[in-house]
This record gives sequence, C-alpha cells and structure tokens, in this order.
Amino acid sequence: MNKTIELSTGKIVDLSRFVALIPNDDTTENTQYSLILEGYPQSINLNYEEANSIKKHLKLGTEKKHDGTWDREEQLRLNQPKMKKLKEKIERMKQEQPSAEKAEFFESFKRTMDAHRPEGRKLYEH
Repeated sequence: MNKTIELSTGKIVDLSRFVALIPNDDTTENTQYSLILEGYPQSINLNYEEANSIKKHLKLGTEKKHDGTWDREEQLRLNQPKMKKLKEKIERMKQEQPSAEKAEFFESFKRTMDAHRPEGRKLYEH
C-alpha cells in the first residue's frame, strides 16, 4: 500500500511507513515535530504546518483529545454488528446435524479417553 503525499514545503513522505510523529516542544503553536518512518535511520524534522498536514492524512484530528481511558459503551456499540454475525453463526452450528465422520471421530475420542482409566473412573462408559 503506497500512501505517498507531498507536503507544502516539497517534502515527499510515504505514510505507509509511518511509525510516529513526536512534538519536540509543546509550549508554542510553532512546535517542531520529528517524523519517524520505518526503515529510515533518522527522524525527519517537520514544522507545525507539515505536521498538521500529516495528521490530516492520517485522519487524526488535533481537536480530539483522548485521555487514555477505555469507553465500554462505545466499544459495545462498535461490536454490535460483529456480535450479531457471531450469534447467527452459533445458531446455524446448533441446528447443523453432525456428520457421520464427526460422530465416528467423537466415538474414537471417547474410547481413547477411557482406554487407560480404571473401572469407576471412566468418563464415557456407563
């Protein structure tokens, strides 16, 4: 996947190799940033405008603040479609009749499990 972009200063960056964008000084709006790319031996210095351009391409809003906490309700909302598909699959599997091959395998499994157990300790023999 090639996500090459050209920044306003003419720098060309391949965002598919993106590792990190680190502010060098967070006290001013003219903060310098270090861009770290996979496989590149040193970081690339970027100005504020270039960093914002990269954030935009990475779809990271600077106005969004994440305090590091996990939002359980949001996660449940995001998981609903997957949970629905999983429930449907489980229902289909419950209704499915075991094949003769699966039944024979289970019988073989039961015999193997009970083969070395003493009388009274067998799991499947009654």
